[in-house]
Amino acid sequence: MRQEKLSFLANNPFYTKRFYRYVGRRCHSSTIKDVAKELKLDWKTVKELEKQYMLEQLSRRGKPCPKVIGIDEISIRKGHNYRIVVSDLINLRPIWFGGKDRSEESMNQFYEWLGPSKTKHIRLAVMDMWKAFEKSAGKNIPQAAILYDKFHILNHLGDALDEDVNSV
Repeated sequence: MRQEKLSFLANNPFYTKRFYRYVGRRCHSSTIKDVAKELKLDWKTVKELEKQYMLEQLSRRGKPCPKVIGIDEISIRKGHNYRIVVSDLINLRPIWFGGKDRSEESMNQFYEWLGPSKTKHIRLAVMDMWKAFEKSAGKNIPQAAILYDKFHILNHLGDALDEDVNSV
């Protein structure tokens, strides 16, 4: 049995591309839960339609060539289950989400994805003080300066001051 591919259908054959684009645009200004309630859909369905919309938006932009990147991790589940997010800080947009954790190997996947011809344009990497991110940057973008984010600098400074006060 062979199925006909209809160009106007989304990856989910129950919805059209026009509809997932509508859902994606609605998710810009509302939560997934609110959009699901408004459209009387399961929130998982709305989340999948929004993912399709976001993938389409990313593919339209092409592969980025950032000069200044921001590197951070997000927790995707309770416990210690992380993914890395890399953003183009000049164009103010996320450009990569991936890895299996926040390890150096996972961070290296970003640079492999971007490719050597585009990584050589990176001049500054803003990150927290996570050693895996710093080591990966040292190997993959040695021409770039590393700037630690203010939150982590102040946090370490506060810890050092507390330690100094407690030792007196």
